[in-house]
Amino acid sequence: MSTNLVFISGVLSKHDLRYTPKGTPVLEVTLIGKRAVGNEHIFSRADLTFYGRMAEHWANHLVAGEAYQAMGHLVYESWEADGQKGSRLRIVGEDLFRLENADVRQEEQGPVLYGAENRVILSGGLTADPEIRQTPRKTPVARASLGFSSWDASAKQARSHYIELEAWRELAAPFASLKKGSPVLLEGALKTEVWEDQETKTRRYKRVLEVQRVTPLARIRPTERVQDAPAQVKPRTKSKQKTKAA
Repeated sequence: MSTNLVFISGVLSKHDLRYTPKGTPVLEVTLIGKRAVGNEHIFSRADLTFYGRMAEHWANHLVAGEAYQAMGHLVYESWEADGQKGSRLRIVGEDLFRLENADVRQEEQGPVLYGAENRVILSGGLTADPEIRQTPRKTPVARASLGFSSWDASAKQARSHYIELEAWRELAAPFASLKKGSPVLLEGALKTEVWEDQETKTRRYKRVLEVQRVTPLARIRPTERVQDAPAQVKPRTKSKQKTKAA
């Protein structure tokens, strides 16, 4: 299976507990923060979903306006309805902690965690050859997509996931030597792109991984089998025979 890790922190903006028809607790959490990028702070919002009894426990102790650290993984979902195909990436939470001595600042729209974490670590293979171009300001940018897998314990089978990639400036260079199927280890931050669908006039959302580090990998191929050397036979030593006296 692939590496699939998500680390998110932020101020709790809202949370909602509900139950599935089978009685499984489902906790929806929204964390708000600003992550440091150079001398700037970039706004970050993360929506996470927690399942099970721990989700029910956390729901009774979460406090809006406090800072929390969450860990989890990405899940890709796709569907088709009325002839239209759709997909989304969800963050499924696995653990949740309250942050102490957090840098929470009051802003016009409410409290925000400064220095918030938005870190994703993934391994997998590129689903197509990367596209590398330059912006009108001559800034290099690489775009690609990654396929990765995880084990679904409930369904007892592997699940495939996909995410679009974006690498800017010097981080675009490593993608020039990669192609479809190239295995890579990536680290980056999630960001959400928003646009208006020209046909339906509705707002559309897409999660993209902004790559901050890329490590090309090489698969270990099986080598030709080496024939075993013939076993060495240990020489048999002659045992001393006892002679009977005449």
